[in-house]
Amino acid sequence: MKTPPVRFVISVLVADRVGLLRDITAALTDQGANIDGVSQTVLNGYFTAILTVTMDRACEAEEIRQSMLAGFAGNSASIVVCRFEAPATRRPSAPGDRYVVTLNGRDRKGILKAVTVYLADKGVNIEDWFVYFDGPTVTHIGEVTVPPVLDIQELQNGFQECLRDFGMAASMQHENIFRVTNEVGAVQHLLAGRHK
Repeated sequence: MKTPPVRFVISVLVADRVGLLRDITAALTDQGANIDGVSQTVLNGYFTAILTVTMDRACEAEEIRQSMLAGFAGNSASIVVCRFEAPATRRPSAPGDRYVVTLNGRDRKGILKAVTVYLADKGVNIEDWFVYFDGPTVTHIGEVTVPPVLDIQELQNGFQECLRDFGMAASMQHENIFRVTNEVGAVQHLLAGRHK
């Protein structure tokens, strides 16, 4: 009788170097894993990744973790492996339109707290967030889902108001508007579609 597939969620944190994702994916594949999801980035010299995998054999989380740790020297990597459990009451992703949030100005303590408190209080889900520093200047770019019940003009005004004391330039644009105004390729695609 064939063993039913088992899914795991794996988190990896380690100092960045060339070839890390190759080593991780090779180790998992060699254990019989099918990698069905990856989110990976490097932040301030640290590589971090979250992967979801489906194993083609019965195994435990600690077995996968120990096998992966064998590819790293000493205690250089932090690896967490958990069985993937979809909650019975799991709700689908928040409905609404996707917006791109941008902040720019001098870095000050409390900026991210002010933004995340405001958005959470309004029921806006943060899907992705990136922070880039250039000397004393910081740029935040995020993708959020705005529930359809919210008045977008009020939300945008309140968003700018919550950042006024920080002196940050802030905007919230529908993803389509952001793409058209920031990507040449998107404009060319739209123009090409108009002449079909």
